[in-house]
Amino acid sequence: MQNYSTTENANGAEFPGTGAPPDVNATVDPSEITAPTTAEPVSTAGADEPSMGRGIEAPATTSSNAAPAAASTNSVTSHSQSFASKPVMKVTGIVEMARTRENTATYWEPPFEVQEGSESSIESIIRRAALVRSPLAAIPLPTGSASFGTTDELFGRLQNTMAAQASVSAQTSALLSFWAISTWFSDGLSLAPGLVIVGPAHEGDLVLRALRNFCHYPLMLTRTDIPSLQRANWYTTPTLLLYDPNISKQMVTTMGCASTRGYMINASGGYKDFYGPKAIYLGEEVSVDRIPRCSLHVRLQPTAPASAMQQSPLTEAAVQDLQNQLQGYRCKNLARVKNSDFDASLLTSDTRAIANALGACVIDSPGLQSQLISLLKPVENQRQADRSTCLEAVTLEATLNLAHAGKAQILVAEVASEVNRIAQARGERLHYSAETIGHRLKKIGLVTRRLGKAGKGLVMDLATMKQVHELAAAYGGVGLEQDENNLHCPSCIENKRFM
Repeated sequence: MQNYSTTENANGAEFPGTGAPPDVNATVDPSEITAPTTAEPVSTAGADEPSMGRGIEAPATTSSNAAPAAASTNSVTSHSQSFASKPVMKVTGIVEMARTRENTATYWEPPFEVQEGSESSIESIIRRAALVRSPLAAIPLPTGSASFGTTDELFGRLQNTMAAQASVSAQTSALLSFWAISTWFSDGLSLAPGLVIVGPAHEGDLVLRALRNFCHYPLMLTRTDIPSLQRANWYTTPTLLLYDPNISKQMVTTMGCASTRGYMINASGGYKDFYGPKAIYLGEEVSVDRIPRCSLHVRLQPTAPASAMQQSPLTEAAVQDLQNQLQGYRCKNLARVKNSDFDASLLTSDTRAIANALGACVIDSPGLQSQLISLLKPVENQRQADRSTCLEAVTLEATLNLAHAGKAQILVAEVASEVNRIAQARGERLHYSAETIGHRLKKIGLVTRRLGKAGKGLVMDLATMKQVHELAAAYGGVGLEQDENNLHCPSCIENKRFM
């Protein structure tokens, strides 16, 4: 195959060709980098960058870069002959770096060949290349308000699309859709629920990217820290989509506080309120102390190979259409969301607060609100089960067992002994010391005192008995079960009514 000695760029400048390769080891001073004379700099986020190109040029047969007619064996001519049935166009627009004969680095836009009728493919590549350099320009945003039909119709479209793009189950796609819709109403809610994503890394990335298409002003960040929050644009409350399996306990607290208004952080000499919706991928496994409060918890399963192969990316037009429909839904219902009286009274604690915020955002759809409660009920049950089996709960159960046995004073060592008995009966092998149990009593608000030479313990007066029973009810009713020890305990009967 014939080699050319020079190659001409779009500006007419010559670059060393295959016959005379440039010195790739030469050192180039950054100040020597020059931009092509035809490229007009554009300003994005304060940075000047080369223009993203001029688009489609004349067909290859009329291009000044085509090979001479006599060179029948050159690559350009052979390539064109293989596409004899369709004319070949030349498209410029991807800004690349090259080196001049004077060994100066410069920008240029090389011409790429594409068959007539396939111009959209290269144009898509050009747009993607430009958006990597200007990421804020790639954020999905509405171009206006569009008709969305009914709330149920909009939710159905969103859920089906979410399920296809994230390769998740119907239950998971429904929870993700409830959360995505709520991001459009954070300024009308008193709570912006968080979203915690746990599962394989690939599936976690799929979910974050799917959410990016449908959340309000989405920003994808690679880690969770104060500097990253400071640099975000808070003029319009963003939806932060965070990939951070190594999140610190401090940032867990910060994210939890930022789900409600009023908690401020000292940022660059001033105070900022980072209130707003945030979704965080935390890895394949996560401990309870790594989950921010007021967060919806979604666990992902590995994607089946078949579903992964069937997945196809959404077109820009489809994303834009749904963005505009969600904007139309927001404009119509923002005030109604703020004034919603929806109350998921069947749920408790954080789960109820999350459900109230999500349910308020599905206007005129009692069916969707009921579906939301049904989806969150297992989450509530699991949370209660985890709470009723933790060490604090077992400590309360042991304390109540001793109190129901008629003890007026209970030593911490006695509580520890009863805790170990209960744990052993349930198949656990751990052994807890009196010191550990003393710390757990203090953690749940039961302050011990010295009881003579025997050591520290609890005086089971009426006030302490009432407090222990109320705490037991809060921890899933541990120790309140009716048996021969507490059959006639009025406090057990009273607290059992409110569980």
